[in-house]
Amino acid sequence: MHLPDLHHAVTAHRGEFTCERINHRPQQTKTVHFAHTVTPPGDKAGLPAVGRLADFYGTFGSVLFYVDALTGEAAKHIVHPSQWALTHDDFNDWIEQLDEQERAEILPEWIDRCTAIGETPRSGNYILMVLEGDEAGKVFEFDHDGFEFTERADDLVAYVQRLLDLDAGLLLDIASHMRFIEADQVQWWILEMVDNRGNRVGTSA
Repeated sequence: MHLPDLHHAVTAHRGEFTCERINHRPQQTKTVHFAHTVTPPGDKAGLPAVGRLADFYGTFGSVLFYVDALTGEAAKHIVHPSQWALTHDDFNDWIEQLDEQERAEILPEWIDRCTAIGETPRSGNYILMVLEGDEAGKVFEFDHDGFEFTERADDLVAYVQRLLDLDAGLLLDIASHMRFIEADQVQWWILEMVDNRGNRVGTSA
């Protein structure tokens, strides 16, 4: 099934980040404009029958969220199913270093029943979906700093809908991995997001 409302919500959503300079000169600010980049859907054959996974991939091939066209910075990337194996291999590089005791203490019980369907670009953090069992369809994020697994949504469609309406916590998560570095190597920190859905969210209270 195609999800026209979700497709329109993603492709129509845009806005801007107000940022401050990080490198000892935070009084300098700049505006970064963002949109989301999508690719067309492909063959859905072989997709696991969990959640609304087939509906999502009947609507999109992949989605890159909160893209700054100038620097190429992006917040999240849900990859095409043809890239799942490669993305999961990259995720496995982090957990394969754990010994048996660490695996028992750190990893969730569903770890062998999930796959990496996306990532936070250039961060070593991944978007995971459980494919079997009681948690099937749920979306988690893995943060390699501390080996944290955070539940984000009951299925992929709900995960995308949440990304389109950022709260302060998700904006802070996004801000921690985006720097908008140009040729001058200056780095920038997101202070606030304003979008065309009427949302205005800051990274500080």
